[in-house]
Parts: sequence; C-alpha cells; structure tokens
Amino acid sequence: MTPKLSDFIARGDRAAFPRRPDLRASVLNVDFRGKRVITDKGEVSYDRLVIALGYRQDLSRIKGAEEHVMKLESLEDAMKVREEVGRARRMIVIGGGDLGVEVVGSTVELLSRVRGKERITLINRGPRVLPHMPPEISLMAEDALRKLGVEIVDNAEVEEIRGKVVETNRGEFAGDHIFFAGGIGGPPILKSMGLTTKDSKMVVNEDLSSVDHSDVYGAGACTSLSFPSNAQVSMQSGVHAVRNTITGNGEKFRPKSLADVVEVSGQFMGVFMGSPVTGGAASLLKAVALTNVLYKVKTVNFLSEPL
Repeated sequence: MTPKLSDFIARGDRAAFPRRPDLRASVLNVDFRGKRVITDKGEVSYDRLVIALGYRQDLSRIKGAEEHVMKLESLEDAMKVREEVGRARRMIVIGGGDLGVEVVGSTVELLSRVRGKERITLINRGPRVLPHMPPEISLMAEDALRKLGVEIVDNAEVEEIRGKVVETNRGEFAGDHIFFAGGIGGPPILKSMGLTTKDSKMVVNEDLSSVDHSDVYGAGACTSLSFPSNAQVSMQSGVHAVRNTITGNGEKFRPKSLADVVEVSGQFMGVFMGSPVTGGAASLLKAVALTNVLYKVKTVNFLSEPL
C-alpha cells in the first residue's frame, strides 16, 4: 500500500505500508473457463475471482509522453521524482486533478528547502483544477499555488511532448523535467486476458461483476465505474466485490462519498459530505482517512498470519 507518495516527495515521509499476501507472484494470465489464475509461481484455482490490479498511467494518448515524462505509480517512481526534482530548475506538471495538485504542492515544498522557489508550470486541460470539487475549493487551490509561484495554464490540451518541450493548443512550455498526472487507466494485462475494457479499464456491471464472466468481479482503479476513481471509492468497491462473491446476491455498488482532501504545501482543502472544508478540519479528515487505511492493512495482515 502506498497512500502517501506525494508526502514522500515533499518530506521523505514513509510511503509504503507492507501488505502480507498469501502468495507473492506475478499474474501471467487467467483461464476463465478452467477457473485458474496462472502465475510465475504456478496456478491457483478459484470459485469466484476478484480482479483489483490498481491503476496505470496511460501515456500512449500523448505523442512522445512514454519517452519523456515521469509518472507516479509506485514508491520507486516517487523516489525518482524526488531525486530529479532536487536537480530541476524548471518543472512542468500535466494534470489538474488531485494527483497533479498535490505533486505540485510537494514539489514546491521540496524545492523551497533545497534551493528556494523555482519555476513550476501546471498544465490543466479543463477550466479549473480539482474539477470534481466545489468551485470555491478549486479557486482556493489555484490561489494557494499561485502564491507559491506556480504558473497555472488552464484550458490547455497537450498535443505532443518533444524532449523537454510540451506542445499545447496554448503554446509551448519548456522544463528540465515533465511530470504526468493524468490518464489513469488499468494495466495492459486486462486486455490480454480477453476482458472487455473501456479506456483500458475492466468493464463491470452495477454489482461489479464482469460483463464477460459472472463469477469474476472487478474492484478499485482498474475497473470502469461511473464514479470518481479515488482511494475512497476503490476501497469501498473492494469490500463490495468481496461481499458479492460471498453472498452471490448481486447487490448494486453505490459508494458513499464522505471526504476528499488535498494538501498544497501544508494547506488542506477539500469536500466533506458534499460541503467545502478547509484548514484544521480538512487536515483532520485526511489524517483520519489515512489512519483508517493503515488500520485495515494491519487487520488484514494479522488475519493472514499462519496459525
């Protein structure tokens, strides 16, 4: 589990929290007819299967992105970003969602300690950052970023990346390093398994069962849902998918959106039960959410210990 990657970039905080698996192996394929998961450590049979393979950042949509941008999918990626940012004079971040805003905030925080404020440009495809949050929170986030010296370019569609130059419909932007914080999709193996995908994500029914196999369920960021693909929804979908595999009653998935909070260089802001929240209250909500995640990880690890 890596719920604090942006905090690692800014402050070197612990970012990885081990989950004790029953089998540590790489999945090679799935034989859905024979109900077998094929791995590099052998085959595992199943009665019902939950696929929760997390997300990958799809760089294929932008010409040149695969060769020239950094991404944030793992602790190794965060270590690379932290190292490279420490040497950068000019940084470009593509994407104005939660990930992009928090990475920009973390980058500013890190650079202010390393050398002082450097030039950072945030390229956002829409009219405002954090488009899934209330407009006042978006404006607050943009104001906080601009006060930190960040250049925000809204309504900018990235067309191509050539070396250290990002070409958009609003002009060209150059940087020592380019970070990509968009294009969240599922891993390529989903398609190679023969599953129906949409934007590289596994297509599921309302009860999270696969549209291809009734005994297979999807959960987390690798599934194509009509809900925000954030950690809160991912965790709830995992619980719901497992419950449906056990009960078999086909209950529809209806996530409960409680809170979504971002941090911009020590400033917290977001939404709680549909209402804007900032400052200490937002900070507390983020801390509670993290504590809840770590508690669940520790509980699962405890239950997975051999008797």
